[in-house]
Amino acid sequence: MKIHFFLILSFAINIVSGSTPFDFSLSYHGGYDSNVMRLSEPEIENASLNKSVMGSANTLDSYINKVNVRLNKNLFQNGNKELMFSTSYSFSSYAHNPNKDYWSGNTVFTYKWGSYKNIKYSNQHLNSYYLRHYIDRDISKDNLRPCSFNDRNQLASLTLPIRKRVWYTIGAGFLQRYYDNPFTEFDLDINYYRLRLNTRIKKIGTVGFQLDRYFADNITYQRTAKASGFDRSYESLEWYMPFKFDRFISYLNHFGFSIRQELRSYNAESLEDPLHAGRNHKDLKFDLWVSKSISESIAITLTMRYRTRNTESVYDWVEELKSFKQINYWCKIKWDFSYDKY
Repeated sequence: MKIHFFLILSFAINIVSGSTPFDFSLSYHGGYDSNVMRLSEPEIENASLNKSVMGSANTLDSYINKVNVRLNKNLFQNGNKELMFSTSYSFSSYAHNPNKDYWSGNTVFTYKWGSYKNIKYSNQHLNSYYLRHYIDRDISKDNLRPCSFNDRNQLASLTLPIRKRVWYTIGAGFLQRYYDNPFTEFDLDINYYRLRLNTRIKKIGTVGFQLDRYFADNITYQRTAKASGFDRSYESLEWYMPFKFDRFISYLNHFGFSIRQELRSYNAESLEDPLHAGRNHKDLKFDLWVSKSISESIAITLTMRYRTRNTESVYDWVEELKSFKQINYWCKIKWDFSYDKY
């Protein structure tokens, strides 16, 4: 997969070569995750007694190293009309949990014909993202195996202004979330729709509000081994509200915070599937960040996230098992530079 991605990237660079420069960015992210496998409180208390749940990890938390390379290029420009191309590759390494190492990449095409007027298409890939060890119920009631999935996410969106300093975005996406063996019974095709409103407040910054509606279809329901007898389809509504301040603090480029909440309900109705039947959850994330340029090409961004998931079920033990808390810290150092062969 890595070789395939780099071949596509190399081919894209050859295609887009032209009179405009290539803009590159290289960034390093140093991070910390307090609950790498998103364990609930009962699972954390029992982790020392059941080491197999931890896989090869010895700690619940981990330091994270992440490197990202991004290329931007203007393919076409005529007056206020532009066609822009962007692609990136990231690799993440977890110092205390090697199962979590993964890579991701994306490609974005944007056609713009004025302020807040653009059409965008993006294609993202997340490769073998490890969750934790789960029981392989096709062959055992206690045999634990690593559970990982791959994402391919495509999104098309249209952005238009409503009036001065107010604009909106509408979009539709298709996310394929496919699990590595032996957990293919969880495979999902997810259709989603997006509506976002943004406004710029004079001399302060920007405020946005976004709604995403998801419809996840468990495409392997009753199609693989016996573990696929339960339907993992779900529907969800996610709202997101970011606040970015970039005008009234002179020694910072910008700072901001955001609130994001997902409300998910599963379609399962079988009482033989207590983990999903009648279950829903509220997943809440608070983010806070500050950014400062230390030169024309180098910037530093500090980020903190607090996440909590509260599960509701007719079974108390399911509520305890599927609820968790998590804290993340990140320090990002980004270096921008250009290459113009002309």
